[in-house]
Amino acid sequence: MNIRDIARLAKVTPGTVSKVLNNYPEISEATRQHVMRIIEANQYDPTVNLRTGKSSPAHTRVGIFLESVFNPLYSYMEHMISRHAYNAGYTIFAFHDNFYQQDKWEKYQELAAYAAANKLTALIYIGGNFGDLSAEQMDVLGCPAIFINTVLPLPADNARYSSVQVNHYDAAFAQMGYLIRQGNREICTVISSSIDNSVYGVRAEAYRAALRRHGLEKNLEAFLESDYDGNKAYLAVSEYLAAHPDTTAVCSVTDYIVPGILRAIHDAGRVPGRDVAVISFDGTGGLEHCIPSVTTFEQPREDMVEFVSDLLFDLISGKRKHQHVIFQAKFVKGESC
Repeated sequence: MNIRDIARLAKVTPGTVSKVLNNYPEISEATRQHVMRIIEANQYDPTVNLRTGKSSPAHTRVGIFLESVFNPLYSYMEHMISRHAYNAGYTIFAFHDNFYQQDKWEKYQELAAYAAANKLTALIYIGGNFGDLSAEQMDVLGCPAIFINTVLPLPADNARYSSVQVNHYDAAFAQMGYLIRQGNREICTVISSSIDNSVYGVRAEAYRAALRRHGLEKNLEAFLESDYDGNKAYLAVSEYLAAHPDTTAVCSVTDYIVPGILRAIHDAGRVPGRDVAVISFDGTGGLEHCIPSVTTFEQPREDMVEFVSDLLFDLISGKRKHQHVIFQAKFVKGESC
């Protein structure tokens, strides 16, 4: 019996079961009582190992490494995976890193050293870029690893790591294409930075490719850098709209700078969604409450968390080999286009 079994019996998501076990306030009392009845009826003990049915050994240690600590989507994933691992009885080690420009081989060696020094049983790495490393270099960690939304080399057949990605390039290409199909020809694109080599940089490459595909190369000059900062996005878009009042659309690399973009359009005396279309990417939540609600491509974060958690348990127990999975971003229509 594990969290997924309880969730199936209770007809709720595994995440809901985890939240009940950890007393999250957003769970209704009716749902809490319903889930607890299922737990008690099945004598489920969250401190018992999910796969073996035995007490988890004290030396079962899971490292969760987060690059881009300001990313609310990644923080959510870290939080929920940590909860699932905690409920499985594992000891959690957390490490945050924002040094994007560090030599990647050096960073990877530091990661391997950290895993060895802390005797990690497995690790999860969220974000980042190790794309220039060889398959042999990627194989030095010494423990099973799952990389989420990390730019990686093509895995070797004997790779000791798994990857869980979203179709960033294809979805970003579709994101820009959506604006173009609506008839927009004066498009401003807000990215993170020109040197970003994470999946957010991959999205920027897709935006450029879509513009070229449709003969809109002039818009390649309208790429504004935000450094993932909503205030910088506001200032950049405000300045651009003042100089280019004929702009009809803004394409944003991520949801969490969109409020700054909406405000910039408003302060320019224009109406977001009517005078200037806005489309974004990530699905971090909250943009449905903006005026207008924002059209975006949503990462299936719940499905990704559940898959990663199950894969983690199976890798630790030896029941599954490494996987390389690509999830599809979901188009969410709002009022901003």
